[in-house]
Amino acid sequence: MAISSILKEARKLAVPSAKEEIRVNFLVKEILKKINSELAKQKLGARIIVGGSVAKGTWLPGISDIDFFIIFNYDRFADRSTELSDFAESALKKVFTNLRRLHGSRDYFSTRHKNYSLEFVPVLDISRGQQAKNITDFSPLHIDWILKKAKKKDDIRIAKQFMKSANVYGAESYIAGFSGHVADLLVAYYGTFEKFIRNVAGWPDKVIIDLSGKYKNKKEILQTLNPSKKTGPLILIDPIEPKRNAAAALGEEKFVLLRKACKAFIKKPAAEFFREKHITTEHLIAKKGKRCLIAFEIKAPKNKPDIAGAMMKSIFEKLQASFLENDFGILEMGWHFNTTTRFWFYFDGKALPARKLHLGPPANLAKEHIAGFKKRWKGHKISIKNKRYVVELKRKYNKPKDFARELAKEFKLKLIHG
Repeated sequence: MAISSILKEARKLAVPSAKEEIRVNFLVKEILKKINSELAKQKLGARIIVGGSVAKGTWLPGISDIDFFIIFNYDRFADRSTELSDFAESALKKVFTNLRRLHGSRDYFSTRHKNYSLEFVPVLDISRGQQAKNITDFSPLHIDWILKKAKKKDDIRIAKQFMKSANVYGAESYIAGFSGHVADLLVAYYGTFEKFIRNVAGWPDKVIIDLSGKYKNKKEILQTLNPSKKTGPLILIDPIEPKRNAAAALGEEKFVLLRKACKAFIKKPAAEFFREKHITTEHLIAKKGKRCLIAFEIKAPKNKPDIAGAMMKSIFEKLQASFLENDFGILEMGWHFNTTTRFWFYFDGKALPARKLHLGPPANLAKEHIAGFKKRWKGHKISIKNKRYVVELKRKYNKPKDFARELAKEFKLKLIHG
């Protein structure tokens, strides 16, 4: 299939329908009208604008979260920056009865309205970064930069859909992938989706991109940035905040996965690269072959997605550690977070030996230490191998499926295969 035909199919997946565009735009206009009216009544010297991907025109179909910024006059409120949340709350409470105040670098607000999650962030009206009193004040400037620099908004959407399919989209701690903001910046920088793909495919293991040429060279970037902001595989200098690495939350795993997906797409382009993969039990069984498959399920807690996702990631890591501690070598593993979260592990089909050697102290160690080891394992067969004391122990589990039942009980999981 020609690349133009593939991208045509990708556009269908990545660009919202006219019906959805109308619904979202109608909701946004409704919110802006109501809040601006209340801000004017209270004479707060503020206005509200839509933010995030909706403002940039880069949101994907099925959006459920919409951000807004309540922008306060700089001259009037610069010295009262810490009070902006209180002023915003007084107006928002007149419009929404189910408003929640959330703590952040500056408190912000959330509510549910017509099946959408809405967030309202109070910011100062600044024209340059040096005026910012809080990190949130930069946000409207980010929107302006994308609106000016990104010539093909649908190409950004296609790139985001590609990332979602590759399972690398999202900067939440449990994902450590590419945020929507980073996707916006990268495609705006490279110009088109195809240029983005080809450049990412050729990325080295460490990439430094200065979007607006704020620094003389890469050496100066590395000397200037905070050490914690330059440890990841991608340093993407934010065009509005030059001391910030916009991709600081990106982990090595997702960086490598995206590069691999881009290389695969270039080698053999296909519409499948834009379709999200839904991992089913049947799918896991189909790729099992001669390997042993262990799969669990659990209902995700009803917390905020980033909190629930972090909890699910913690369980996955504990399962992994438990299998390895019991000598079960993992050939492949993964997990998928949703309302029902699935964890899966593949092992060699062979059972472990019924007995194993547990290493003790070196044979030339002080007698009291050796005596302690012998006392601890009294009644077991103790010998010396490779100049170390060892004791032969019977395994409690020599098959992953037997151990999996124990893990399912411990972590309150449903064992769906194994």
